[in-house]
Amino acid sequence: MKIKIFHFRFIILPLILLTALNTAINSQGTDSRRKYVGKDKLYLGITFIPQQTNISNEKFSATSVLNYKKGTSVNFALDGAYFFSRIAGINIGAGFGSYSTKLSMDSYSIKFQTVDSENESYEMRISGTSIVENQKISFLSIPVCLALRFPAGNKFGFYLKGGMSFEIPVVKTYEGTGTFTYDGYYSAYPILLQDLPAYGFPSNLNTSASGTLQIKSFNTALVASGGAFFSVNKVIQLVLGAYFSKSLANISAYKPDSSFRLTSAANELNSFMAGSSSAGIQAFGLSFGVRFFLK
Repeated sequence: MKIKIFHFRFIILPLILLTALNTAINSQGTDSRRKYVGKDKLYLGITFIPQQTNISNEKFSATSVLNYKKGTSVNFALDGAYFFSRIAGINIGAGFGSYSTKLSMDSYSIKFQTVDSENESYEMRISGTSIVENQKISFLSIPVCLALRFPAGNKFGFYLKGGMSFEIPVVKTYEGTGTFTYDGYYSAYPILLQDLPAYGFPSNLNTSASGTLQIKSFNTALVASGGAFFSVNKVIQLVLGAYFSKSLANISAYKPDSSFRLTSAANELNSFMAGSSSAGIQAFGLSFGVRFFLK
């Protein structure tokens, strides 16, 4: 319920600010309104965003520490804005955004009780090294933002844009590798079985796996950008600025499981995200765009 209330407030706040700015500017006088009418009110644009990205996997269930290496991508978006005043307007768009991260773990170990094919109880002992996972998630993004512009002359000025983006996943994959050793300890005898691949106890087994990440079908993110614009003529405007985005809630559809195991048998390797309490996306980069004013 708290998340729903927060999202509602996040949507309604830009509208309130937009109304206040529009009222304040229009109240300056008839002359101010007359200068604005019919000038730079509506544009369509295209934006390219080279960015550095990160997919967080929070509170991984294992005691070992997860290491992160951020990824890079070039996103693009089509957008349009309608300005109600010389300064304030509303911006809506659609784009494609990609996020990637390389996660690694130096070592992993686990022990648990299980039974073999003859229903005999034993303790499985697993150790792993050089564990690496590459995660990639791409979204169809639909941002709704408050747009502000501050002219500093006839052709040059500054802009700010911020709001919420609705994120629909279209790509959600992981690829993992690691080296694992599986030992079986039978306390009834007692005996420790090692380096017996035929019985399910291989040593230094190079393992790789790939699959689909479980991501919620609908997510929301905070988006913001700001920078400078330059008007080439009355129709074309060039834009250069900084861009930031961050998910507002957990994007993972995995259910937290205290009994999660990264691997429980030879040639099995699950995703780090499946053993994490939550996941999120974040990106920071540059924004290059061209705007075409229609009126």
